Amino acid sequence: MIISYGWTAQYLPPSGTKDTTRRCWKPRTLASWQRSFDREPGKPHVAVDKCLAYGGKQIGTIVLKERPYLEKLADMKEEELLREGGMCNTIEEFIDRYFGGNGDQMVTVVRFNFESI
Repeated sequence: MIISYGWTAQYLPPSGTKDTTRRCWKPRTLASWQRSFDREPGKPHVAVDKCLAYGGKQIGTIVLKERPYLEKLADMKEEELLREGGMCNTIEEFIDRYFGGNGDQMVTVVRFNFESI
């Protein structure tokens, strides 16, 4: 499976702290990632700098730390900001910047270890 970090690649290790991403995934996409974790928990997945259809290239791999799950954005904890890469100072800023200010939105939380190539 492939995951794109088009907006946040600069926050990935080794230069950054990003080990979590929140995504607006369709139920089908979430289910696919959950099945992958359930079948092969340590399986590496391709990480790209932007969608391959738009000229993206592989920047590394990720291994899921846990099964992806749904969470309401408003339930996000302050300590999650650093795990998301530290690009925002407040949860409100994060929600405004990446999710159009909709704190009631349910998103997929993906926790991972990133390895650069």
